[in-house]
Amino acid sequence: MASLLSLHSRDFPGAPAPQAHFQSHATPCTAGATCIHPATNNLGTYGTRSVRYAVEYHLQGPYRPRNPKASDFYACVEDNFEELEQVYDDRYQRQHGFWRPVIHDVLCKFLDCGDLRQGFARVRCPSCRLEFLLAFSCKGRYFCPSCHQKRMVAFAERVRSELLEHVPHSQYVVTIPKTLRVYFKHHRKLLGLLSRSFYETLKEFFQQALQDRDALPGVIISIQTYGRDPVVFHPHLHCLATDGATSRDGCFHPLPWVDTEQMMRLFRHKLLRRLLAEGIITQAVVDLLLSWRHPGFSVFRGEPVEPDDAAASERLLSYCLHPPFALSRLHYDSDSATVCYHVGKTGADPKEGSAPLTVCSALDWLAAVVTHIPDKGQQLLRYYGHYSNVRQALTKRTGAHSPLQTAEQSPEQEEEFRRQCRCSWARLIRKIYETDPLTCTRCGTIMRIISIIDQPPVVKKILLHLNLWDAPKRSPPSNNPPRDFVYDAHFFRGLAE
Repeated sequence: MASLLSLHSRDFPGAPAPQAHFQSHATPCTAGATCIHPATNNLGTYGTRSVRYAVEYHLQGPYRPRNPKASDFYACVEDNFEELEQVYDDRYQRQHGFWRPVIHDVLCKFLDCGDLRQGFARVRCPSCRLEFLLAFSCKGRYFCPSCHQKRMVAFAERVRSELLEHVPHSQYVVTIPKTLRVYFKHHRKLLGLLSRSFYETLKEFFQQALQDRDALPGVIISIQTYGRDPVVFHPHLHCLATDGATSRDGCFHPLPWVDTEQMMRLFRHKLLRRLLAEGIITQAVVDLLLSWRHPGFSVFRGEPVEPDDAAASERLLSYCLHPPFALSRLHYDSDSATVCYHVGKTGADPKEGSAPLTVCSALDWLAAVVTHIPDKGQQLLRYYGHYSNVRQALTKRTGAHSPLQTAEQSPEQEEEFRRQCRCSWARLIRKIYETDPLTCTRCGTIMRIISIIDQPPVVKKILLHLNLWDAPKRSPPSNNPPRDFVYDAHFFRGLAE
């Protein structure tokens, strides 16, 4: 029904929950997938509301295939998206800023994430001909929990295996006073200034300690606008930096101890000076912040991670890109249109009442959460110093490290590189959920993606034949043109003052 297509840039959502194990005769399915038995044409549906099984399933452990429509977060977005867009200007513009066009795009794509009606891939076992359908993902940043989780794991794995040098590293967490946070909320380009100010602080601090003006540390900075409670706009930095710096001759000079108090003072000086030069704050605000006994700025340095401890490095990198909220802490009551979010420490049992709660209307909660969606093209991961893109390009050009993909490749090398990209989604699912979506548990053969189907008439015809065409509760949001607005710096400055 569909021709064989080669898979290049598509990727698909992973799905099962942790500790998923199948018996050898169970039919494997990932979230948002539909298993089809070739002989009976019966199917087991995952990612839709109805569930039927082709064969008897014996699942061991807490296996829960990902069904995006079944989550409280999906229901909250689906029920309140249109109303939020209509009332945002009157109720939330002054508190959260203008309605940005990227918010509409991200939320629309999220509602289609894992939906077979938007297209799918056909995955088939070449031996027993077992087949399932795998829905596409939205690839949303900082909003879709599934897609951001995959991005987080892929980032941690890539940086650890391809970028980090074999030297000790430490994590830094940098925060700013509440008085300054509103400026970054309404001037999102200032987030880059925040990141650059701390890197220059680290570089200057290390160069003075090592007495080498050319030495550069390797720094990776993740800019986050959320803390434990996603309702609160909390811009801060999570950094992974080398415990030392690399001189021009390529030698690494360790620096096992740093004075975080002095580092904080230097960072505060650089940031306030830049904000003052940009006209964002006045000298009166600077004098007020400097007069406080507790400055509100902080620089925390974690325990060093040894170069041989790959697991610890990957955990730190994953934490640097963790999502704004956890689905396990979210409860949405559709009847009262309220959201209850547990903001206690990780591991606290909400049933015991030990975890603090945030309870608010669904519109208020959603209006606050969408503020964490970055603008289109805005980079919240920054690489500096020895880990900067320029330094990495020079390293690859000189051949110090063999890159995965060079500028000139043979057709065989290019095809192998593409094959590895196609299988990356399955490898990440194996890593996170301990189950292999491409291993046929009926015969143990590696399954293959045989085609990509995204033509709406073909998609509908197949899903209707399989009785999988699930009509939505309501029509999708209309693609309204972006709103025109006038940027007024005096208006934003008045909010903070």
